[in-house]
Amino acid sequence: MQGQAADPTQDALVRLSTLVQRAQRSGWSSFSDEELASFPRLYRRVSTLVAEEETAGQDELLLRRRRALLLEAHALYRQRTNGARGFLRTLARLYLIEVPRTVRAEWKLVASSFALMYGLAIVSGLLVHHDLELAFSLCSPDMISHEISQLAQTSEGHPFRGNFTFGLGESPGTAGWIMAHNMGVGLMFFGAGLVPPLFLVLLCVNGLMLGSYTAVAMHWGQGWSISSILWCHGMLEIQALLLAGAGGLVLVRAWIAPGPWSRRHALTLESRRALRLLAPVFPMLFCAGTIEAFVSPHAPLEVRVAVAAVSLVLMVLWFGFGGRGAQNIESSTSIDPVGP
Repeated sequence: MQGQAADPTQDALVRLSTLVQRAQRSGWSSFSDEELASFPRLYRRVSTLVAEEETAGQDELLLRRRRALLLEAHALYRQRTNGARGFLRTLARLYLIEVPRTVRAEWKLVASSFALMYGLAIVSGLLVHHDLELAFSLCSPDMISHEISQLAQTSEGHPFRGNFTFGLGESPGTAGWIMAHNMGVGLMFFGAGLVPPLFLVLLCVNGLMLGSYTAVAMHWGQGWSISSILWCHGMLEIQALLLAGAGGLVLVRAWIAPGPWSRRHALTLESRRALRLLAPVFPMLFCAGTIEAFVSPHAPLEVRVAVAAVSLVLMVLWFGFGGRGAQNIESSTSIDPVGP
């Protein structure tokens, strides 16, 4: 004998009532990720049910009970999402779950940007390593001339520091300037991503510059010295800029290939993904600026290499493994203020 089919409406009411009672009794900490995700969906389902029953003229006593349930659910959820704890919870979810998931989902865009820039850096480095004169063609002649002048002035036995010659006492002011500059560059990369040919030019220029600058230093036996300085902070800085550009490309893709949606709706959907790619850029640039001002110019070689290695490992762990196994609770699960 088959059991009676479950009533989806009654089931939503019972489940919401159960969750409300548990939140009042034990708090939100007793909820699993799945239950947290279902709470706003159940709220919206019951809100729709109450609106339909009001239109149909259902029993007033029953409606009052369901309105009271909605009021309690709404108040509880607002209490959870408001305040410092709610803000910190949202921020933690953004950076620990949503950002790494989005980076992995957009791995093709990110990997393409990485491959182009670092590929050109390797090629230009090899070419300049064999023929120093090529540096003046592949990179800014003024920059290369200035670097050669600095290398020639570097005392024998002393490491080449490039432009990183400021003292430790100047580091605090320099850190602020570097952070402001790099964050402006991050916004420029994001804007360039909205114009793909311009982003392509930026990748090529920076790749050729990185490879040529390092290879010129190698002609004076200073390649490892300047590389350890550049990568000490550049491990975070360069990757952050590439993520910013990928965020702009996501919006362009929504406009060019909106799929089954209108362009406006596709842009709305993809703007969330673009913002998740942009979200880690500024914290990464903040950390890179701090390292560039306080560590890169002053720390010994071993410390610079260690900082670069630790930065790389942390990024791999963050972007490669963050959010794996967590429930997929999208930001759209917030309760809309639709009261009874």
